[in-house]
Amino acid sequence: MRPLVPSLAALCLSATLATPILAQEAPRFAFFSINQLVHSSKKAGAIFSELEITGKNLQEKLQAKGQELQALQQQLNSPSLDPDKKEALAKKFRDAEYEAKKLQEDSQADYQRVEKKVGEAITKLAAPIVEQLAKEQKLQLVLSDQTVQILSWADQDWMKAFTAEVAKRLDASEPAAPASAPKSAAPKPAAPKK
Repeated sequence: MRPLVPSLAALCLSATLATPILAQEAPRFAFFSINQLVHSSKKAGAIFSELEITGKNLQEKLQAKGQELQALQQQLNSPSLDPDKKEALAKKFRDAEYEAKKLQEDSQADYQRVEKKVGEAITKLAAPIVEQLAKEQKLQLVLSDQTVQILSWADQDWMKAFTAEVAKRLDASEPAAPASAPKSAAPKPAAPKK
């Protein structure tokens, strides 16, 4: 009687070789850039403008406070300053420094709040289009520049192609409700009546 082990092993080997190896499909993915979308889509750019206006207004307030501090510092350093007024001016300078620090912190918090709001508004508009386009192109993954922090090399045309299509479809879609109007630094004066 012959042992079964060699025959069984030969049978398993021949069955394995006879089974066709399934060809694995190469991964399909695209790169989506929120930053590019903001620059290439009119709708996304309009929403993003709220953040730009907020940043500009906050920067102007900070610069004005900085100039106030410089003026007070120059007065304090003036050799012709009356010693009796120096203490009151020093207190005013310390108060202005505190206000400047508080303004800086408040401005940063305001900017981050608007940045989050604008980002969410753009994502809300773009996400369904990204998903639809990804399904149409039978993608398995869409990478975003908001989540990918390490990117050593990429074909720039390839990276921009998917976002360009999202921007085109976003602008072709129905008009979006405008984001709330940003608050301006100061109200404009009324035109004089004639």
